[in-house]
Amino acid sequence: MTLDDARQCLGEAGYRIRKEERLGNNTGTKLRLNGGAIVNVFDNGNYFCVGKNGEVVEALLDRGGLDKS
Repeated sequence: MTLDDARQCLGEAGYRIRKEERLGNNTGTKLRLNGGAIVNVFDNGNYFCVGKNGEVVEALLDRGGLDKS
């Protein structure tokens, strides 16, 4: 999944990205969402979600037709 794919899927589901920043090790981007979840999208296409409602957001991305590597 690309960063643009993640942004689109989250936006269509009604999530708002409060903050977007590169990860400290410069391997991807961290998206902090309005519901408390954090989505880490890596440059290699992998992603994972943590924080409040992280599992819900990850399931949304999985169902969005975006393959999780």
